[in-house]
Amino acid sequence: MQDNIPVICYGLRTDFLLQSFPASERLLALAHTLEELKTVCRCGKKAVCNMRLVDGKPVFTGEQIAIDGDAVTYESVCGGCYAKYKSLVTSN
Repeated sequence: MQDNIPVICYGLRTDFLLQSFPASERLLALAHTLEELKTVCRCGKKAVCNMRLVDGKPVFTGEQIAIDGDAVTYESVCGGCYAKYKSLVTSN
């Protein structure tokens, strides 16, 4: 049944591991139109990734959702910065 009710959603396409959220995946599959809100990385390029920081340091392991007060924050970064920080963390 189609009720022709417009629905406007805001959210992230992927998590900090670049994995899709199940609900976001379904919404993207059904959406008639998408409007992207652009964000800029600290390097000046278009931000397309969400990097998780724990106590200010990038992390690339853990549960998909983590909200632990002030210890966990997120930063929008470009793909290049995401890859750079991930390689630094995984090489240590």
